[in-house]
Amino acid sequence: MLGLSGLGGIEDLQAALGVRQTSEWDQETLAAMSTYQGRNQGELQMHVTGTPDPATLINLGYYDPLSELPRRQAEFLSGDGPQPTTLWRDLATLSNQVPQWIWLLMGGGMLAVGYYVHRKKG
Repeated sequence: MLGLSGLGGIEDLQAALGVRQTSEWDQETLAAMSTYQGRNQGELQMHVTGTPDPATLINLGYYDPLSELPRRQAEFLSGDGPQPTTLWRDLATLSNQVPQWIWLLMGGGMLAVGYYVHRKKG
């Protein structure tokens, strides 16, 4: 990974692009970035923008997107592990599908039932 060399962000990119390490985003760096993007080397399709977009940074080896994921998801995506469960994600999605006013009605109904039971026992 480029980011681990200790030089810093722009210096790492300049070193990977083969330009002088000036610590500034100068015309030479911009031109080298555009040239690199124009060659379209690497796993991901790049667009010639001259800016270090995610596809360009991944192709340069600046970072690995799998390192940002939880371990089980990264293992699955790299082919080294089973598919992670989606139970909690699905439950969260399900609760988001119910309109807020229904949750408020249900809460009010539970309060009314609780009050009724409390009065009945007293």
